[in-house]
Amino acid sequence: MNIDLAIKIATPVSTVIGIITLIFVIISYRRQMNAHTFLEYTNRFEKIMESFPRSSWSARLNLYGPLPATSEELSLCALQYLNLCSEEFYLHKRGYLAKDVWQIWEGEMRRTLKSPLFIREWSLLSREFQSYPEFSKYIGAVQAQDANTDID
Repeated sequence: MNIDLAIKIATPVSTVIGIITLIFVIISYRRQMNAHTFLEYTNRFEKIMESFPRSSWSARLNLYGPLPATSEELSLCALQYLNLCSEEFYLHKRGYLAKDVWQIWEGEMRRTLKSPLFIREWSLLSREFQSYPEFSKYIGAVQAQDANTDID
C-alpha cells in the first residue's frame, strides 16, 4: 500500500518537474537564440558600415553635413544596410526577437534612415523592396515622422 501511495504522489510530482524543466529549456533556448542573433547581426552591421566608401563616412557621423556624391559603391552599401534592416524588421514583426534587442537596433536604424544620406539613397533603392511592402511602409513612416513620434 505504501508503494501505491508513493506512485500516486511521484507521478504528479515528476510531471510538474518535467513541465518546469521544459519551460526552463524553452526560455534558455530563446535567450541563446536571441544572443546568437544579436551577435550575428551586430557583426553584419559592422561589416556593412566598414564597407561604406570613405567619402561617405563624414555624412554618417555628421548627419546634416554635405552629402557625398552619388555612386554605385555607395548605393550598394546602402542597399546592404537596408537589406539588413528589412531582415531585422521581419524578425521583430514575427516575434523572433526579444523586445529589448529590437529597441537597441531600432533606435540606430531610425537615426540612420532619417539622415539626409539615407533619405536620398532610399529614393533610389526603394524599388528593391517592392516585394516587402510592410517594410517599405515602415521606412516611409520613419523618414516622414517627427523626431518625437514613435511608430511600430
